[in-house]
Amino acid sequence: MSAVHAARTVSVFGSCVSRDTVEVLRRQGWRVGAYVARQSLLSAGSRIPEGTLDLNRFDSAFVRRVHAEDLAGDRSSRLAATAARTDVLLWDIVDERLGVLELPDGKVLTRTTEGLTAGLYDSLAGARLLEFGSDEHFERWEATLPAWRAELAELGLLDRTLLLQTAWAIVDEDGEKTPTSWGVGALEANWFAQRYYQAAARAMGIRVLHLPDELTLAGTHHTWGPAPFHYQDAAYAWLADRIDRFAAEVCAPSGA
Repeated sequence: MSAVHAARTVSVFGSCVSRDTVEVLRRQGWRVGAYVARQSLLSAGSRIPEGTLDLNRFDSAFVRRVHAEDLAGDRSSRLAATAARTDVLLWDIVDERLGVLELPDGKVLTRTTEGLTAGLYDSLAGARLLEFGSDEHFERWEATLPAWRAELAELGLLDRTLLLQTAWAIVDEDGEKTPTSWGVGALEANWFAQRYYQAAARAMGIRVLHLPDELTLAGTHHTWGPAPFHYQDAAYAWLADRIDRFAAEVCAPSGA
């Protein structure tokens, strides 16, 4: 492990793709700055009273915390707190996959797998679902991109942000078909996601890291179980290597 690697810090706005890649980076000596999970681009800035949802339904302190952070709409402050020491900000859109819930007052919260499993949203009167892939969800999501770009630029993170474009795996390492996630399969999810990635690339002007098709296989022994976005180890090793190269490029002294 080099001293350069040991000094690098990665922050995350995303979920399991970034999370599992960061675990590889940590083993290589990277540190973790901010980790903003379970937040959609659409929910940023929506300050919803924590008591709106019964977060005590969750046994995990981590899950309670990230849901409380989504209700607080605190992405900007969380990233700002570590921006000065963040060498790379990883962004993935996995947390968009279950859409968002719009409350009667127009505020938005992110719909999550933990929340659905716990029946967290059953008591939300008048909440309206904006489904990922729908025209309304996409158009509203796309409309947030200029403000997201401006936020990153203000924080000095725009040139250090890397969007991970990872398709859902259709099959796993053994050639078996991957399971659906809340009724959505890999082919459908990839079809929905394509225009989100295209819009982000157009509007943001940031680097996009596209996982090669030959590495897009689900892992058969993944820590968090089978899912089309839980990849084989080789995928995370490839991503970590490209992130390391990106960091070396963006962190190089001027004129180097």
